Amino acid sequence: MNIVLRRTVNVQWALVQGKVAFAERRVAEHAVVAWAAERLRDGLETRAEQLCEPATQGPLLGLPPVVGRRLARVCGELGLLHLDKERIVRLTPEGERVAASDEPRVFVPQSGAWWVFWAEDPLISQPLLRVEPGKEPPAHKERQARNGERGEARRQFHDLPDPIAALCDERGERPPLELPAARDGRPVRIVALERKVELLRSEDRFTVELRFEPDATEGLLRLRGRVADSSIDGTLPPLQGREHAHVWRTLLGSKGAEDWWNPRSGKLQVPFKGLRDEARESFRLQMSFRTPELDRLGRFDDTVVDGIPIEPATPGDAQRWFEWLLERRADRTQWPDVFTSNAVELMQLFPGLNVRAQAQSDFARGVRGAERPRAAYWHLQAPLDLDGGVS
Repeated sequence: MNIVLRRTVNVQWALVQGKVAFAERRVAEHAVVAWAAERLRDGLETRAEQLCEPATQGPLLGLPPVVGRRLARVCGELGLLHLDKERIVRLTPEGERVAASDEPRVFVPQSGAWWVFWAEDPLISQPLLRVEPGKEPPAHKERQARNGERGEARRQFHDLPDPIAALCDERGERPPLELPAARDGRPVRIVALERKVELLRSEDRFTVELRFEPDATEGLLRLRGRVADSSIDGTLPPLQGREHAHVWRTLLGSKGAEDWWNPRSGKLQVPFKGLRDEARESFRLQMSFRTPELDRLGRFDDTVVDGIPIEPATPGDAQRWFEWLLERRADRTQWPDVFTSNAVELMQLFPGLNVRAQAQSDFARGVRGAERPRAAYWHLQAPLDLDGGVS
């Protein structure tokens, strides 16, 4: 059975000033970095003017050396390589990623005002959901707010929230951020942000869904909801180190039912009494769990687990269950060979529990009871009467 845990997460929103880098197509810079990476690996001298020299197979052949020097400086400013005067010393971690990629994509910083949307939840590896160009209020509105005119509310500034401050990567030492609610789906890099931000009110929220499939050793994560004007419906990297079996035992423990689980059979041992008819028929059960909690992952919304495999808790439960199923089979005339075939087939559903089938006549009398005979009784007894009462 699948285990699906969900909870709702609120989105936070702020207007910030700073520098954010977006991936752009930059063929020339990509070529420079790839060329430098190859020469540095081979231990060769790597100078900016060599980018234009045929002897070094530079990617800027035919251009004057000043172009090579200028483009090398641009790559340094973009955080792709380190220069010592005109000599390329080494590539940055971001430069290594650019050189290894077939796509000529380079992160180019842009300065300005930005709206950032984020959420804090233990299931989300990094909190940033979306970044888009922001807009400062007009100067006259800010002046009116400062002077208390026209009911304008004065802007309130706060320290840059720690979860966002921790994402700033001025040197490009970390992989770019994958944003689940990005407008175009492309990753970004937060280069630097000012320390004071304006926190805005957001009504957005989304659902984080954690799914465990049978025999899985990791949880599958999915986000659903809205951020600004973007819908979220996507997957996150799997949650490692959480097995289906461990999570299931935790859920059962929250109901005091951990001892009901039989790890040898992979089934929940339940008493016959109190089971719904559909559970007795299908050998599958549905259980609800109120605000389940997983260690270090917090609480989730009330959840229901369907399709839980079940088996009798005791031999007595098995016998009653078997007889109940056998009576359910008596929905048509039970000639002795049909009755015997049904009994043999149903016994196989209770391995190792030694269920016994009564003689058809005895079983019919038990079904008849003291009240008005049910249809099952006549389906069992009639063929015996026609055959002289012999079962």
